[in-house]
Amino acid sequence: MANNIFLPTILILALTSCSDNRTQEKPKQETPKALQDNSSSYEIISKRSSDDLVESLYNELMTKNIDLKTLEDKIDELNTSKSDTIELFDKFDKKNQSYFNSADNHISDIKDSFLRDNMKLLIANDLKKYDASVARHNELLKIIEAKGLTLSDLHNILKIVKTLPLIEKYQRDNLPNTKSFEGYIKRQDESIKLADTLAKK
Repeated sequence: MANNIFLPTILILALTSCSDNRTQEKPKQETPKALQDNSSSYEIISKRSSDDLVESLYNELMTKNIDLKTLEDKIDELNTSKSDTIELFDKFDKKNQSYFNSADNHISDIKDSFLRDNMKLLIANDLKKYDASVARHNELLKIIEAKGLTLSDLHNILKIVKTLPLIEKYQRDNLPNTKSFEGYIKRQDESIKLADTLAKK
C-alpha cells in the first residue's frame, strides 16, 4: 500500500521537475531596445545608426552573436585595408598617366609636323607597352570592385533577413486593437449629429 502511494508521488515530482526545466529552457524573448517604447534607449541606438531601424536591430543582434561579430570585424578590416592594398599601384599609375598627358602637351608644341608625328608614334607605342604591363593589375582591380559589390549586397541581405523576424514578432505582439478608433468614430458621429441638429434649428 505504501509503495502504491510512494510511486505516483515520485512520478508527479519528476514530471513537475521536467516541466519546470522545460519552462526555464525557453525564456521569453526580450523586445529589442530599438523597438521598445522607452524613447531614451531607442535614441541611444538610433544616434549610432543614423535613425536606421534595420541597422539598430542588426547592431543589437551582432552584440549577442559571435558569428555576426566576426563577419563585421572581417568587413571592417577589408574596408580599412582596401586603400592600403591598392594605394601603391594607384600612385604608380597616376604618375605614368600624368607623364603621358604631359608628353602629349609637349608634342603638340612641336611645330615640325614630321617630328611631331614621329613623337606621337613613339609615345603611343610606349603607352601600349605600359598598358600591357599593368593589364593584370587592372583585371585584379575589377575583380576586387566586383567582389566588393557582391559582399555589400550580401551584407544588406543578411541585415534584412536577420532583423525581419524581430519586426514580425513586434508586429504580432504589439499591434494595437481598433477599440480606440471605433470609440473616436462614435464620438465623431455624436458631434456630427449634434452639429446637424443645431444647424437645422
